[in-house]
Amino acid sequence: MKLVRFSTNGQSPRLGMLQGDRIADLQGSLAATLARRGVIRAEEIAASLVPASTRAFLEGGPASQEAVQSITEWITVPAASARLHAPIADPAKFICIGLNYRDHAEEAKQAIPKEPPIFAKWANAILDPGEPILRPRGSTQLDWEVELGVVIGRTARFVPKESALDYVWGYTIINDVSDRDFQFLTTQWMAGKIADTHAPVGPYIADRTEIRDPHVLDLKLWVNGKQMQTGNTRTFIFDVRYLVSYLSNIITLSPGDLIATGTPPGVGFARKPPIFLQPGDTCRLEITGLGTLENPVKDA
Repeated sequence: MKLVRFSTNGQSPRLGMLQGDRIADLQGSLAATLARRGVIRAEEIAASLVPASTRAFLEGGPASQEAVQSITEWITVPAASARLHAPIADPAKFICIGLNYRDHAEEAKQAIPKEPPIFAKWANAILDPGEPILRPRGSTQLDWEVELGVVIGRTARFVPKESALDYVWGYTIINDVSDRDFQFLTTQWMAGKIADTHAPVGPYIADRTEIRDPHVLDLKLWVNGKQMQTGNTRTFIFDVRYLVSYLSNIITLSPGDLIATGTPPGVGFARKPPIFLQPGDTCRLEITGLGTLENPVKDA
């Protein structure tokens, strides 16, 4: 299943599922299925089981998942006529991991970490596909980072590494946009990470039936058509199993929590000479099985 948030004709975003070149409206399809079975309150029940919020949908657990699996009456729209939004816009937690590729740590002249460096973003940073990344006032060192995003599917606390993937619902692409001139003012990175629009996400979340092994995925990033980053999750320092287990021993992970797992080499500030994003530039990101995420750059 490839889960999207989409809208048509200026309406509010709702949950959908990619079906080739069409998008199935999950709430509408479930309501039609229930109505065909004679359910009187079909629309109300469908709205409860398949709400517009991805986080709320995942909080529905097996009830919501089984409801979608039961759909027989599909209501679809052409994908070309729909606007895609970030597939999750309201995570309770947006956890980011730094320096998680050995070659990126080396290019950044940082020691290989003994445990995962952790920082956070908030929902204000999440940006829809196609919408502009805004360079903050005062920043001249706007940088890119292609990252595998992990979406938690059920409550995880003290999870052993061996079963950690059972708590993952799926995967997406994240651009961990970074203001390097703000990031390195102190030893705390977050000033360069938390600005509005600094986390484009999408275009969809692929569940674990689509991405059976998150540790064999190619990551690529282009700026204005020139490839800047290439990597593979085989070279994680801390793999997804380790991260979910490690984090669940620090904090309870909840359905809809989003984890950005770090970036491979090729970031702008480490180049000689450094290269930074400018207004008018376009970033395009790809990860195996997760589609393409593209955003232009503008000044705030």
